[in-house]
Amino acid sequence: MRAASIHLVFYIGNMYTSPMPPSSPLPGALQKIQLQRRALLQRLARLPEVAIGSVSVVRRKCGNPNCHCARDAGHPQTLFLFRGDDGRRRCKLIRQADSDRLLQAGDHYRQFRDNLRKLRALNQREVQILAALLQQKALHYE
Repeated sequence: MRAASIHLVFYIGNMYTSPMPPSSPLPGALQKIQLQRRALLQRLARLPEVAIGSVSVVRRKCGNPNCHCARDAGHPQTLFLFRGDDGRRRCKLIRQADSDRLLQAGDHYRQFRDNLRKLRALNQREVQILAALLQQKALHYE
Protein backbone atom coordinates (compact mmCIF):
# COMPACT_ATOMS: atom_id res chain seq x y z
CA MET A 1 0.00 0.00 0.00
CA ARG A 2 1.37 3.39 -0.97
CA ALA A 3 1.36 6.26 1.48
CA ALA A 4 -0.54 9.31 0.34
CA SER A 5 1.58 12.36 -0.20
CA ILE A 6 0.38 15.69 1.06
CA HIS A 7 1.01 18.73 -1.07
CA LEU A 8 0.45 22.04 0.67
CA VAL A 9 -0.61 25.05 -1.34
CA PHE A 10 -0.45 28.54 0.12
CA TYR A 11 -2.88 31.29 -0.80
CA ILE A 12 -1.25 34.71 -1.13
CA GLY A 13 -3.51 37.56 -2.17
CA ASN A 14 -5.36 36.17 -5.17
CA MET A 15 -2.56 33.86 -6.32
CA TYR A 16 -1.90 30.24 -5.45
CA THR A 17 1.69 29.21 -4.93
CA SER A 18 3.29 25.90 -4.19
CA PRO A 19 6.53 25.87 -2.20
CA MET A 20 9.79 24.59 -3.66
CA PRO A 21 10.91 21.29 -2.14
CA PRO A 22 13.37 21.96 0.70
CA SER A 23 15.85 19.42 -0.65
CA SER A 24 16.34 21.16 -3.99
CA PRO A 25 20.05 21.50 -4.94
CA LEU A 26 19.41 24.40 -7.31
CA PRO A 27 19.90 27.35 -4.90
CA GLY A 28 23.22 25.85 -3.78
CA ALA A 29 24.29 25.48 -7.40
CA LEU A 30 23.48 29.14 -7.99
CA GLN A 31 25.63 30.17 -5.03
CA LYS A 32 28.49 28.07 -6.36
CA ILE A 33 28.20 29.76 -9.76
CA GLN A 34 28.23 33.18 -8.10
CA LEU A 35 31.47 32.32 -6.28
CA GLN A 36 33.05 31.05 -9.48
CA ARG A 37 31.92 34.17 -11.34
CA ARG A 38 33.40 36.43 -8.68
CA ALA A 39 36.75 34.62 -8.92
CA LEU A 40 36.75 34.87 -12.73
CA LEU A 41 35.89 38.57 -12.66
CA GLN A 42 38.72 39.22 -10.22
CA ARG A 43 41.14 37.36 -12.50
CA LEU A 44 39.94 39.34 -15.51
CA ALA A 45 40.31 42.65 -13.68
CA ARG A 46 43.77 41.81 -12.33
CA LEU A 47 45.36 41.00 -15.68
CA PRO A 48 47.86 43.66 -16.75
CA GLU A 49 48.12 44.92 -20.32
CA VAL A 50 47.15 42.59 -23.12
CA ALA A 51 48.23 42.39 -26.75
CA ILE A 52 45.08 41.80 -28.76
CA GLY A 53 46.00 39.34 -31.45
CA SER A 54 48.61 36.63 -31.55
CA VAL A 55 52.25 37.33 -30.83
CA SER A 56 54.35 34.93 -32.88
CA VAL A 57 58.04 34.25 -33.28
CA VAL A 58 59.06 33.82 -36.90
CA ARG A 59 62.00 31.50 -37.48
CA ARG A 60 64.26 31.97 -40.48
CA LYS A 61 67.23 30.12 -41.89
CA CYS A 62 70.43 32.10 -42.05
CA GLY A 63 71.67 30.44 -45.26
CA ASN A 64 74.85 28.92 -43.81
CA PRO A 65 74.83 25.23 -44.88
CA ASN A 66 76.84 24.20 -41.77
CA CYS A 67 74.46 25.91 -39.31
CA HIS A 68 71.95 23.89 -37.28
CA CYS A 69 69.13 25.92 -38.82
CA ALA A 70 69.74 24.20 -42.18
CA ARG A 71 68.39 20.99 -40.57
CA ASP A 72 66.03 22.47 -37.95
CA ALA A 73 63.29 25.06 -37.96
CA GLY A 74 65.61 28.05 -38.07
CA HIS A 75 66.73 30.91 -35.85
CA PRO A 76 64.13 32.89 -33.96
CA GLN A 77 64.70 36.19 -35.76
CA THR A 78 61.67 38.37 -35.60
CA LEU A 79 58.53 38.77 -33.53
CA PHE A 80 55.21 39.73 -35.08
CA LEU A 81 51.81 40.76 -33.76
CA PHE A 82 49.08 39.33 -35.98
CA ARG A 83 45.72 40.96 -35.62
CA GLY A 84 42.56 40.78 -37.68
CA ASP A 85 40.56 43.97 -38.18
CA ASP A 86 37.47 44.23 -40.41
CA GLY A 87 38.08 40.73 -41.74
CA ARG A 88 41.63 41.44 -42.88
CA ARG A 89 44.69 40.10 -41.16
CA ARG A 90 47.35 42.64 -40.22
CA CYS A 91 50.94 41.94 -39.29
CA LYS A 92 53.14 44.28 -37.25
CA LEU A 93 56.83 43.84 -36.61
CA ILE A 94 57.73 44.10 -32.93
CA ARG A 95 60.94 45.87 -31.96
CA GLN A 96 63.51 43.78 -30.10
CA ALA A 97 63.29 46.11 -27.09
CA ASP A 98 59.55 45.43 -26.78
CA SER A 99 59.66 41.66 -27.40
CA ASP A 100 59.51 40.49 -23.75
CA ARG A 101 56.71 42.91 -22.93
CA LEU A 102 54.66 41.85 -25.97
CA LEU A 103 55.20 38.13 -25.36
CA GLN A 104 53.82 38.54 -21.82
CA ALA A 105 50.97 40.70 -23.09
CA GLY A 106 50.13 37.97 -25.63
CA ASP A 107 50.02 35.38 -22.83
CA HIS A 108 47.75 37.69 -20.83
CA TYR A 109 45.44 38.01 -23.83
CA ARG A 110 45.14 34.21 -24.07
CA GLN A 111 44.38 34.02 -20.34
CA PHE A 112 41.78 36.77 -20.72
CA ARG A 113 40.06 34.93 -23.58
CA ASP A 114 40.08 31.64 -21.63
CA ASN A 115 38.56 33.30 -18.56
CA LEU A 116 35.97 35.03 -20.73
CA ARG A 117 35.05 31.66 -22.27
CA LYS A 118 34.64 30.19 -18.77
CA LEU A 119 32.46 33.16 -17.77
CA ARG A 120 30.19 32.58 -20.78
CA ALA A 121 29.86 28.90 -19.82
CA LEU A 122 28.95 29.91 -16.25
CA ASN A 123 26.31 32.31 -17.55
CA GLN A 124 24.83 29.58 -19.71
CA ARG A 125 24.77 27.13 -16.79
CA GLU A 126 23.15 29.78 -14.59
CA VAL A 127 20.36 30.30 -17.12
CA GLN A 128 19.78 26.53 -17.23
CA ILE A 129 19.57 26.36 -13.43
CA LEU A 130 17.19 29.32 -13.32
CA ALA A 131 14.97 27.68 -15.94
CA ALA A 132 14.89 24.49 -13.84
CA LEU A 133 14.15 26.56 -10.74
CA LEU A 134 11.29 28.22 -12.59
CA GLN A 135 9.87 24.81 -13.45
CA GLN A 136 10.11 23.74 -9.80
CA LYS A 137 8.37 26.87 -8.59
CA ALA A 138 5.73 26.86 -11.32
CA LEU A 139 2.13 26.76 -10.25
CA HIS A 140 0.23 23.98 -11.92
CA TYR A 141 -3.37 25.02 -11.54
CA GLU A 142 -6.00 22.46 -12.43
